[in-house]
Amino acid sequence: MAETADLAEQALSAKEQGLIEVIKLLQHPEDLTRLADITAEYESRHRSAKATLSAMVQSQVEATRLGMDLLERAHRHITKLQAALDRIDKLCAECSDLVHHHDKIKLLALTHGNVKKVLSEIEDIVDLPYRADHCWELLQADDANLVPAFEALVLLTGTAENAKQAWQRNNKSAAEVSELAAYLARVDEVMVRFEHLLLDEHLRLPHLITLAQDRPTLLVDCVRVMELQELLDSEYRRVKMGSVPQRRYKDRFFTGLLKDAEGRFKPLLKIAKACNKPNMIISYDTNGDRIVSEQRDYLGALVKLTRLVDGEEEVIDDPEELQHIDIIQEEVFDEATYLDELLNGLYDMTDELAAVYDYAAPCFPPSYDIFNRCFQTYHVQFAVVVDVMGHGAAAGMSTAGALRVMDWVQKYMETLRNLGVDEELVRLPPSPLADPDSLPGMVVLMESYVKRMEDTVTRWYSNILDADLSSEPKVRPDGTLCTLGATDFFRILNEQIAIITDLNEHGEIMLQTAKTALRIMVGFQEAQKDVLGGYGREGGRKGLSLEMAVALLNNNVHCHDQSLEFAEDVGRQLKKEYREQLDVESVCRGFLEVAKVATFRAVVIMFNDPGMSGQLKGLYGTGPGDTYLAGRVTSTLIATLRDYFADFKTWVTPSFVKRVAEAALEELVRRAVNMFVVAPPQASEPLSSRMEADVSDLTAYFEAYVSRGERLRKHLEVLADLRELLVADSPETFALAYSNLLAYNDKAFSPELVGRITGSCRADLSKKQISDITAQCRDLWKQHEAATKAAAKAGGGAAAADKGDGWWFGWGKKAA
Repeated sequence: MAETADLAEQALSAKEQGLIEVIKLLQHPEDLTRLADITAEYESRHRSAKATLSAMVQSQVEATRLGMDLLERAHRHITKLQAALDRIDKLCAECSDLVHHHDKIKLLALTHGNVKKVLSEIEDIVDLPYRADHCWELLQADDANLVPAFEALVLLTGTAENAKQAWQRNNKSAAEVSELAAYLARVDEVMVRFEHLLLDEHLRLPHLITLAQDRPTLLVDCVRVMELQELLDSEYRRVKMGSVPQRRYKDRFFTGLLKDAEGRFKPLLKIAKACNKPNMIISYDTNGDRIVSEQRDYLGALVKLTRLVDGEEEVIDDPEELQHIDIIQEEVFDEATYLDELLNGLYDMTDELAAVYDYAAPCFPPSYDIFNRCFQTYHVQFAVVVDVMGHGAAAGMSTAGALRVMDWVQKYMETLRNLGVDEELVRLPPSPLADPDSLPGMVVLMESYVKRMEDTVTRWYSNILDADLSSEPKVRPDGTLCTLGATDFFRILNEQIAIITDLNEHGEIMLQTAKTALRIMVGFQEAQKDVLGGYGREGGRKGLSLEMAVALLNNNVHCHDQSLEFAEDVGRQLKKEYREQLDVESVCRGFLEVAKVATFRAVVIMFNDPGMSGQLKGLYGTGPGDTYLAGRVTSTLIATLRDYFADFKTWVTPSFVKRVAEAALEELVRRAVNMFVVAPPQASEPLSSRMEADVSDLTAYFEAYVSRGERLRKHLEVLADLRELLVADSPETFALAYSNLLAYNDKAFSPELVGRITGSCRADLSKKQISDITAQCRDLWKQHEAATKAAAKAGGGAAAADKGDGWWFGWGKKAA
């Protein structure tokens, strides 16, 4: 009612306000002219006011409706609140009754919580197989999920283990435990499959290397899994969780690596043991012609055949001819096929080891030392295979086959050096399967090769010497004599060194080949000495001519130069640590020694010439018909020497002509001494003058060749001492000359000879002088004899047995 009155008042007020507004607008007469405008403005304001009023009314209506809704909701909440208050009153009443049952209520609440927990765990246990299968499916879908799958499986296995232990603690029934195990076993099965994939597939040789080359990220994931398991194992040990099994992925991986490496070499070891056993079948006909190929029909009858006849292939397809051909098959051992199979396998293993270094090792942490582990295992297995092969093949393997094996060994060692392996580890170690007291197989093979080389070259130089001696010496452009043997000999030796050089080998094999070459040189020298007869006057090959002796002299001078070049070349090829093990200088000097023997033999041949030896027999002749005192013997000797030396100066290498001259002088003096000792001449003034003139004449001739005066005097003083035995007028002078001659040849100048000279040749000596001379010379003889025996005894005690150095082939053991 009040609201209606209020609205009427508002309407009246509005009407009055409108009249006031109209009066304001029409206060002046001229305002009537604007009536139309005022009316339009009024209508506009009226419409606006009407719209505003309508909006206000609508707003009021909405507000009223909202208020009604709020009132209704408030009413409902008040009703609920009243009901809640009523329930509180009832609960308070019940609570007052439950105060006396508090312990039972608490126990009931605990039981309820445990039941909920058990139900939750049972749900997890029941879900374990499905979650484990999901992990495996995740891994099968993409190997890149290896680490997430492992982490999930670790959680599942932990859950399964905890459930199993809890069940075993709280249940005494084995049946209940077995029912639970059925759910848990699936987790273990998936984990076993995961470990098989990880350790028996991804991390097994050679798949590990393939993985490193093609999918290195997957290999890194495998390593991460191993590292994670190592951390888990370490943590379990730290907290002393002994019930949790230690999976030890890292140890199992290393063990598998060793086993795999040994397994990789088993086929090669089997091949190595099959050396000299038949490895192929050859076919040939009854005529012994090799069958190259054959074709048969479905019944097995020959329809076409190809065979080798006199080195050419012959194809037979005539049915009648084929019917009369019988084919014989024989099992044989083919070395080339054997070595192809074995060495190809060894090369593959070498490449595999290099791939570990290049691809696999970078995927592992440095602490794994993966390359060294693989290297040590492979290295030992290489040694086992090579040892077995070496012992089996040493006796029958050809030189070409041995060189192929050496080539592989050197390439393998060079590969190891390129991979950064220490030099002391590059050599093959002793085989763990071999007899420790036996030589390594590779050493046996190499010794066989070196021995075969030595025997072959020895036969060659023996044939070379025979060929040289059966033909006349050749004349070089400078006039010197030679044979072709020396050049051929060193050509053969250089070929043997070149073979090892082609292997790019600069260590033990080159050293032993060089040592063998030096032994061959020594053998060649000894063979030539046998031909020349050494320093024996009656030795040497029968019929050896002066020209051949000179040719051998020149050959050995040339060989000395060649041997120095050979030694220099070998020294360049050898590594520094091996060079000092070669006794090159003494072997090279050996050729000069042979040249000296050849010089001696040439001089002996010269003096054995009837014309020369006939003149020598006339020395110291004092008879009526002798021409010695007249000087004709000496002059003839010198003239003959001059003729010979005219040839020597052309034939002999210029650097050795002086040596020939000195050797001739030495031999002349020796033969003169022999003539004197055999028949001491009667002392006389003419003889003394002639002997003195001999020294002067020989000095005048030989000083043109023997430039060193002391060496010339050394030989001619012997002749002067012979003269002193015939002219010395005092015991002291005689004893001095005798002492010098005793040092020259103690066997020739015995006390008996002194007695013959003093008793028969020296009529000018008194008995007292003879007695003094004899006593002094006897004392000198005894002193010289005692000194000789002492020197011989000292020399024998100082002699030591020649012990070989042994030699290393780098396979772990030094040959005794």
